[in-house]
Amino acid sequence: MRLSNDKKLGRAFTLVELLVVISVIGLLMGILVPVLGKARGVANRTYCMANLRQIGVAIRSYLDDNRDIFPLCSAMPWEFPDSNSSDYVPPITKVLGPILKEPKVFICKVYKATPPYYLRYGKTSYWYSGIRLIGPPGLAGRTLSQSFLVQAGVKEKDIEVMSDFDPVHPGKTGAYGNRKGQKNYLYADWHVSNYMKQE
Repeated sequence: MRLSNDKKLGRAFTLVELLVVISVIGLLMGILVPVLGKARGVANRTYCMANLRQIGVAIRSYLDDNRDIFPLCSAMPWEFPDSNSSDYVPPITKVLGPILKEPKVFICKVYKATPPYYLRYGKTSYWYSGIRLIGPPGLAGRTLSQSFLVQAGVKEKDIEVMSDFDPVHPGKTGAYGNRKGQKNYLYADWHVSNYMKQE
């Protein structure tokens, strides 16, 4: 007995069924893509905070070996680029590099896709409270108690030692939450947070 052509081929999808399947897949993608993007942002922030914790351990190790005097480094590594100059100040990566032995600790994962100019020059995406060309002096070359912030009455838990250079992490910042993006901060009491009281 011969089977008819319909039974041999089996039942095919109709155009309406195909459109329903495509629209359900599109709806699921619309729901999942933002969730996955948010999860990536949280993962990058966590990775960045872990970097700052490791840098904090390295700075404490440096302080133990140097009578609690913070590394004499530039706040922004590209400000003092000429190592032959008399006013040369090394970047924090050069001083802490031998302690950490992991250059990737100085770079937040957010910058992997499009490295900004300061990452190319300074090999770090973090800002150090060090020597600055403009503005108040940082912690570099002095003990915490000698810093102008402690002398002005700012508590250790509010004194920034290092932070992301740019507000690259998801969230709002600023006095009224009107600026897009947040930074991670390493404070002088060695905790890491994405919030800064002075903002």
